[in-house]
Amino acid sequence: MFDRRRRRALGALAVALVGPAWAQRGLDRRITVGVEADLQASGLAARLRTAIARDTGLAIDWRPGPSGLLLPQLERGELDAALTQAPELERALERQNLVHDRRPIALGDFVLVGPAPLKATKKSAARGDPAGIAGERDAATALGRIVAAGERGEAVFVTPGEPSGARALEQTLWKAAGPQPVGPWLRAAGPGPTAVLTLARDTGGYAFVERGLWSALGAGSGLAVLVEGDPRLQVSYHVMRSFRVNHPGGKLLVNWLAGPNGRRVVAGFGRGYRRPA
Repeated sequence: MFDRRRRRALGALAVALVGPAWAQRGLDRRITVGVEADLQASGLAARLRTAIARDTGLAIDWRPGPSGLLLPQLERGELDAALTQAPELERALERQNLVHDRRPIALGDFVLVGPAPLKATKKSAARGDPAGIAGERDAATALGRIVAAGERGEAVFVTPGEPSGARALEQTLWKAAGPQPVGPWLRAAGPGPTAVLTLARDTGGYAFVERGLWSALGAGSGLAVLVEGDPRLQVSYHVMRSFRVNHPGGKLLVNWLAGPNGRRVVAGFGRGYRRPA
């Protein structure tokens, strides 16, 4: 109880330190923030919004979407800040002085899911996991096996249909596995953070899914985590602000997310999310 009262008191002090100009005007308390859609679908974004409102008085208007679309919006000043997972694009915009105040807020990872392997019984033959990747630790090797199974007409692989952090990570792994293949077994999902998981479930296909989203929505899909633990599947989420707009609560938002209170919420939420080092 003491810790909770102390956090609330510190949050109130932080609001006061930003200055009465914005704290006394309700409209300035609402801040528009882009958020990688996986964080929204997993529930972490909602947990952060509640804690931020409690501690600082800021009312976050989340604008979920794929990182590859959110960052151009941030650069144009259509968002006050953004939480994204596209490190190469983030750093490119930072080098051009188009975004600033970039800070790490959470670590996570992706898992490669697919048809759950089932052992043979007296009544049925073994089935599931036609590419035989269950337990593989190297994600690029697993992709190579999926390609071979797909070309035999035995497997489906589902790829994101929008420029999300998942697609950027997947493209990096395709480069490691060899030339990205084409074929009817390679299926592009529609927009939205759950589209890949939905199509993989409907087709019995393989797909990369963010662990937090999988933890929230993977149950009952008929799929299973087959590959995990490859360091290349680890990702980091950053918050940053636009240079074209200057919301009076923007700095407070960044400091809270990157500070001890934000890290405590991330660690407490679980589902594979971890506080930055």
